[in-house]
Amino acid sequence: MKIEENKIKEYSGTSFSVTKTNGVSKIDFGDKKYIENTNHYGKVFLGDCDPCTKIKALYNNFTFDKILIGGLGLGLLPEYAKSVKNCSIIDVVENNQELIDYVDYLESPINIIKGDALSYTPDKKYDLILIDLWWEEEDVTQEIQDNIKNNYNSYLETNGKIILPLLEKQL
Repeated sequence: MKIEENKIKEYSGTSFSVTKTNGVSKIDFGDKKYIENTNHYGKVFLGDCDPCTKIKALYNNFTFDKILIGGLGLGLLPEYAKSVKNCSIIDVVENNQELIDYVDYLESPINIIKGDALSYTPDKKYDLILIDLWWEEEDVTQEIQDNIKNNYNSYLETNGKIILPLLEKQL
């Protein structure tokens, strides 16, 4: 599931830019850090990618309806959670106000919250908390993982999960 291309506008801002090449949007944060508007992103990070055995295994015998996503990007993960997974609660924590203002094409039940996903305190419990904040595995230290687990564990429903898809890991 990707975002409808006609909803995504080209943009040049201070923290990112969005361009279109051959009709495909790409958000570029600099330093070779970008996300393309393609179908695979949601499939991979939300467990529906058949060749992605490690991430897919994290979702074995696990269903979710209420999801908190750390990191907005183009909005591919919340859109997939809405359109494919049919989640009733989709909250996204993002600290970049410029990005929040830009991604104005996501619709209910997607709720974007301005905040730092590493320290955000939810006001409800979730089945799945998915943290998608990093580009490189070495940036996700054990200390960060412990902080995420300590911060969010009490906001998980029974049998809920915290998943770091970059590490292909559940906390």
